[in-house]
Amino acid sequence: MITTYGNPSASIVLIQMVDDHDLEGIESEAAEIKKLTDVDFCLYAIKVQNWNRDLSPWPASAVFGKEGFGNGAADTLNEVLKTCTDQEKTYIIGGYSLAGLFALWAA
Repeated sequence: MITTYGNPSASIVLIQMVDDHDLEGIESEAAEIKKLTDVDFCLYAIKVQNWNRDLSPWPASAVFGKEGFGNGAADTLNEVLKTCTDQEKTYIIGGYSLAGLFALWAA
C-alpha cells in the first residue's frame, strides 16, 4: 500500500518505508518538509507488512524480543522499483533504523 503526500506530478519523489506507527505522523512530516524547502516534491509512504523480514537484506538473530530478521529486502526493493518507472523523475529513498539500513542497501 502506498500513500502519497505532496504533489503527485512533482519531479522529485521521496520514498519512505512505513509501518502503522509511522503513518500516524507522516502527514505532519510531509508538511514540515514542505515548510523547509521551496522544491516541489511528492512523498511515497510505502507500507511494510513485516518490518524485520521485509526490510532485512540478510537473515540475522533477534535483537529485541524473539523475532529474528529475514532476507526479504530484495523482494521489497523489487516492489518499490515498480513505483519508480517515470524516468523524468528523481527518486530519493530514505529512512531511519531498519528502514535506513534498507535505504542504504537499496542504493
